[in-house]
Amino acid sequence: MPFYTYLKPRKSDTPERKIWKKRIAGKLVDLRSALNDHIYGDGRQNVCAHDRNDAQWLRIATWNIREFDTKKYGGRLKESLYYIAEIISHFDLIALQEVREDLGALNAVIGILGKHEWSYIATDVTEGRPGNRERMVFVYNNNKVRFTNIAGEITLAEKEKITSSHHNGLQDPSGLSLELPPETGLGLPQKIKTRKSGDKVRLSENLFIDLPERTKMILPAGSRLLLKKGMEVVRDDNGVRVLPDDSSVPFFCEKAVLLFPDDLIKGNALQFARTPFLVTFQSGWLKFILCTVHIYYGSGSEGLERRNQEIRKLTKFLAKRAKNENDSDAENFFFVLGDFNIIGKNHSTWESLHSNGFCIPSELREIPEGSNVRRDKAYDQMAYWERSAGRQRGGVCIDVGNAGIFDFFKYVFRAGGDDPDKEDERYYAGEVGKTRLTYPTWRTYQMSDHLPMWLELRVDFSDDYLGGIAER
Repeated sequence: MPFYTYLKPRKSDTPERKIWKKRIAGKLVDLRSALNDHIYGDGRQNVCAHDRNDAQWLRIATWNIREFDTKKYGGRLKESLYYIAEIISHFDLIALQEVREDLGALNAVIGILGKHEWSYIATDVTEGRPGNRERMVFVYNNNKVRFTNIAGEITLAEKEKITSSHHNGLQDPSGLSLELPPETGLGLPQKIKTRKSGDKVRLSENLFIDLPERTKMILPAGSRLLLKKGMEVVRDDNGVRVLPDDSSVPFFCEKAVLLFPDDLIKGNALQFARTPFLVTFQSGWLKFILCTVHIYYGSGSEGLERRNQEIRKLTKFLAKRAKNENDSDAENFFFVLGDFNIIGKNHSTWESLHSNGFCIPSELREIPEGSNVRRDKAYDQMAYWERSAGRQRGGVCIDVGNAGIFDFFKYVFRAGGDDPDKEDERYYAGEVGKTRLTYPTWRTYQMSDHLPMWLELRVDFSDDYLGGIAER
């Protein structure tokens, strides 16, 4: 339960401060009521909170909490941190994506939640432009969840790395060139998509061209030939030669490698744009391993291909790890959750997540709306590795209770559709005016452009265990 002592009216408060505190308290009351209705009501299997034994269930969530916290649009308001803390408090463990380098806002939220009751585990920032200097974070309630001492970031083996569509390409910074056979050209197609840029015409999409036969490559200065240890050579009175005719050296073979100057090769094998974070936890009887991700987004066909590759490579890696874990401890379960940038349930990105034995629980699959603010994309997901025996009940197993996606914008930072008089939009007009954003976009930097997705897992298997003994 969050601590709201800061909102208590004080004699020293100005009239404006008292009005502000009263307004925020009212918003929090509405938000708390909505969260309780969302989790326990709405026709779910456990309708009444007082009839439900929450000790039997662990509530896990994932939330891409947009650029938490960036200062480029003024940063989050104090009240936003209260709303975020209130939402987090209704879950026992939540995976956060897009937490930025500065942890000040996250620490403020933990302070509202209560530092003695809540903890978090965070990665270092991911370097590079695709990584956006983001962290992966797990926030959890110490009264319900125990960190079981293993945490790590996932890196792929060399042969499993991600490749771009031009992974075998060379881009010349200094001296590499192609020499076409005489009287030949590149054979450009008739129809090419272009765009005007100032007084220049530029390609608006990648263009692949088949090179003519007998095209030669002129190497830049600094190129070298590496002959590997163990390569067969000729030794005679003239010394050591690779072959009788040195001009026919097999440049590209197992024992000979053509080396280019540094920074010549572009688009080589890649790791994940944002390093996945794997942590072990236990709650009640349930031991589980969570891997949180923020999959590469990109754009166009190349961005989509890399997105699919990241999902497939990740599930392949985790499936192998899960199988090994299952062989040694059959009651340790593997989950992957986060922002997969999945376009839709009939898209290749959805199929990629279901590869290598991973399954999204039906309780989440059956939710018709998406997890983005517009509710039209299936970006965020939660999946578990399914054993060959399937999902069975009895003993410690994956037993899913309620699940949902919570739309907080119906209660805070409301838009015109939810607030006919546009009260909130008028109230925040001064803050929005300090930026170049529209109100609908500005509010996503106060809360997020993603909605929290959650599900419940049973963690009390006492009846199953005792029943098994009693029946013997």
